Amino acid sequence: MIVRNSPVPTRRPVSSTPETPAETPSNTVAQTRPLAQDTFTGGAGALQRTAKVGAAPAGNHGTLMREYLTGARPPPADFEQVMGYKPFPIQTKHGQRMQDPHGSASAPGKIGPDKEFDPAAKTHDYGYDLLRYYEKKGTPLGPEARKAADALFREDLFNYANDQKGLGGRLKFRAWAQIYATAVELNSRRQGYGPP
Repeated sequence: MIVRNSPVPTRRPVSSTPETPAETPSNTVAQTRPLAQDTFTGGAGALQRTAKVGAAPAGNHGTLMREYLTGARPPPADFEQVMGYKPFPIQTKHGQRMQDPHGSASAPGKIGPDKEFDPAAKTHDYGYDLLRYYEKKGTPLGPEARKAADALFREDLFNYANDQKGLGGRLKFRAWAQIYATAVELNSRRQGYGPP
C-alpha cells in the first residue's frame, strides 16, 4: 500500500516588520539561513574516526589485560568477529579465568605437564589474542599488557603446582612451572613485549 501525503504549503518567514500588502514573487527577497557546518566530516577523515571505535582504552594496559583475563572486563564488542572465536569463562580455585577454546600448552615436543597446564595456557592464549586484536584495530596495547598476561600465566602455573597434595608432586610441578613461565617470558622479551 502506498501512502501519499498532500504537499505541505510553503510557510512565510516570520519577521518583526509588518507585512507589505503588495508582496509578489518579483519583489520578495529570499531569506536563507546560513548553512550549518557539518561537524561529522570536519577535521579527521572517516578512517581515523572509525579507528577510534576499536581503540584500546586509555590507562594502564597491564591492569586492562588482567581485567580481560579474569573476566572483570568483557571482551571487546567485535572480538569474536575479528578473531574468530568467543572466549569463555571457567572457575578455578583461584578465581575466574577467560579462555581461548582453541588454545593449548604449546611445549616443544609436548614435554612436561602440557595437559595439566592447559587451562593456564588457554587463558594466556586469549591474552595474546587480545594483543593481536588491538594491533589489527590499529591501536596496539603497551608492553605492560603482555607482561601482565605472562605474569598471570606464571601465577596460574604455580597455583596449580602448589595445589598438589604431596611434596613430590608440588616440587615436580613447580620445576615445570618455572620452565614454562621462563620460556614464555624470555620469548616475550625477545619480541619486545609487543603482539606475538
